[in-house]
Amino acid sequence: MGIANLAVRDWAGVVIDAAAESESVRGRAVASAAVPMGLRRRMPKFALAAVRCAMGVASPGCELVFASRFGDVTTALGLSEAIVAADLLSPAAFSACVHNAAPGLAAQILGEKSSHTAVSAGARSLDAGLLEAWLRLTAGEASEVVVLFAEQPMPQIYAEFDHEPGVPLVALALRVVLADQGEAVTLAAGRTGALALMDELDAGATLIAVSPDLQAAA
Repeated sequence: MGIANLAVRDWAGVVIDAAAESESVRGRAVASAAVPMGLRRRMPKFALAAVRCAMGVASPGCELVFASRFGDVTTALGLSEAIVAADLLSPAAFSACVHNAAPGLAAQILGEKSSHTAVSAGARSLDAGLLEAWLRLTAGEASEVVVLFAEQPMPQIYAEFDHEPGVPLVALALRVVLADQGEAVTLAAGRTGALALMDELDAGATLIAVSPDLQAAA
């Protein structure tokens, strides 16, 4: 049960299915070419998808809240494998795999000096991001917030920890403000929930319920 609603002013999504070698651009997500080439060439797929979403919806002075269960675990695994092999580590890969890399890169490209933060709450990470946004809005710290969510399938070595096998990489950005009560979308967990939310937004939904119940995070 939600404690309040957030209104979605704008949204953007990128869905990448590596198995099918396909990409779906949703809402106002920008094309890869819109990202400056110098940064784009060094960005892993995970960060690039998230940045493309943030660029599509951010407005001047917007605060960013990044939500992800595992972050860019694929890039982190590559660095671990390089350590085991006694290879040189890529500084670009290291900087891109820290948990708040995506919002930092987005802010850099957008020239934003407002704050950004990163949260993780298991399968309910998107809910946690929306809750963080609601708290900032109700505290008067911002008039609108961009909630940026990104999650990807786990590498094969960690497959047992992927509770959504077959669900592709999902990046989603939501520019939200406080809203009155009304019929609102209740989120499901994980990448599946983010994909379902995109469908709801495509169908005209504008309100999302904010839930304080993150007990399903494990």
